[in-house]
Parts: sequence; structure tokens; C-alpha cells
Amino acid sequence: MPWSNYHQHCYFCDGTDEPSLYVESALEKGVRSFGFSSHAPMALEVPWSIKPHRFTEYLQTIADIRNRYRGQLPVFIGLEIDYIPGVTSPARPEFAQLDYNIGSVHYGYRHPNEGWYWEIDGTQQAYDRGILEIYGGDIKKAVTSYFTLQQEMIQVAPPQVLGHMDKVKMNNNNRHFSEDEPWYRQLVYDTLEVAAAAGILIEINTRGVYKKKTQYPYPSPFVLQRIKELNIPIVLNSDAHHPREITGYFTEAADMLQQIGFTELNILTPDGWQPRPFTKEGIAF
Repeated sequence: MPWSNYHQHCYFCDGTDEPSLYVESALEKGVRSFGFSSHAPMALEVPWSIKPHRFTEYLQTIADIRNRYRGQLPVFIGLEIDYIPGVTSPARPEFAQLDYNIGSVHYGYRHPNEGWYWEIDGTQQAYDRGILEIYGGDIKKAVTSYFTLQQEMIQVAPPQVLGHMDKVKMNNNNRHFSEDEPWYRQLVYDTLEVAAAAGILIEINTRGVYKKKTQYPYPSPFVLQRIKELNIPIVLNSDAHHPREITGYFTEAADMLQQIGFTELNILTPDGWQPRPFTKEGIAF
């Protein structure tokens, strides 16, 4: 049975290769529905997003690829869009032309004096520095800011898909907090309530596992259990940065989802997002 994947980065942002190589790899792996979601351009100077002057080129390149592979694989044009108040959000009008978007929080609050932001998924050193210098070493304040920004994004600029919602755990490695702590779980549950009310999808993102950064996908099993209880629709993505990663850890993740009780994954079609039955072998198209 085949898979789908809507979260990959090519050489327009921090991916490794030209877009066509990702499509060829997807075809080899039996993928039946596919989308590009490079990091959206923004005014903040970061090394991993599309440069603003190349945004039109990105859109045209993916449109050309979609036409080239028409009849072999549906290719959708998307972006992974950061939410940084006053800087960027999924609600920016220039992003309205996309087939879909993924809304993600990669930064916490801004340093009050020096202008840099707490970086959630950069280096462990940058993660620790932000906790110390922006939040005074208070991990609860830091993590609260992360989930507060997610909730704010969902409420004021809702994306179609919420990306790697608990990525704040990646550089933690149980050093600063435990996912079992009541305050942490309450932040997660509050965020899920906001997502459920907005009617958006939540992605199951396998990158942390196959890159050996986390034990479980984003989000963790206890979060998935609550997602199931709230009937929030889900989509399985690998967050690929290299063509070989397109279906990374999908079989294992799908098996875990089935054990929790999920019976459907969402795929993107010309008529929008639609649920489909799945097993650990793939999605029933």
C-alpha cells in the first residue's frame, strides 16, 4: 500500500537537493500524493528559509514539476510558515495562493535588549542560552512561551496543518523538564483544545526519530492519545530534507498510531483534505 507526504524541504531552503529528485524518490517509494513545504520567506535573516527574492522562482519551479509529473504523482505547492508576531505568520496575503500550508513555531520570545529569539530546534547550546538569557533560567516560562505562541497562531492565523507541535522537547532530552510533569501536560492539552476548536489538522512528524533526536515522533504518545480523544484529524509527514527521508519511520509510526486507536490519515486531494483508512503497510487510496 502507498503513502503520502506533505512536509519536505528542497534546495530552495535547507533541503539538500533539487525538487525533481524528491519526486523521483517519492515515486520509487510508492508515494501517491506529495507536497513541497519549503520554509517560507520572511524578513528575519535566517539561513534555512527561502530568500525573499527567490520566492517566485520557488512557486514556478514546483508548478513546472507538478505539470511534468502530472499523471504519475499529484504534486502540491505548500510552505512551512513560521509564526513570529510582527514578523511573519500563515495569514500573510502572499501565501494565499498555496495549495496548503504548515504552521510551525521555531522560535520563542525575543531577547529584550539584543534582538535575537529563543531558537527551539537549532543547537542545544542556542536552546540553553535562550532559556538562560531570555527567560532567566525558568524552563516553565520558556516552554509556556512556546505553546502560547502556538495557541496564538492557531487563533489569529490558523494554518491548515500544525507542524511538529511538541518540538520543544527535541533539545530538552529530559535535562530541563519531564514530559510527565503536570504543568507541561496541561500546556499541551490546552493547545490541543485550541487546535480542536479551530478544526485544523495536526501532523505526525517522524523526523526526530529517524534523525535520532527523539525517542518518539512529534508529538509524543500521550499527546497522540489526547488527539484521538478530541477527534482531531491527523496527517503523517516525514519532514524530509533529503530525498531518501521521504517515508522515514512511516511503518513504525503508523503501527503506533493504530495501537493508539487511529483508523484514518488525511491526504490532500484537489478537493481538499480527505481521511483515508491506513495500516502500517500504507494508506488506502
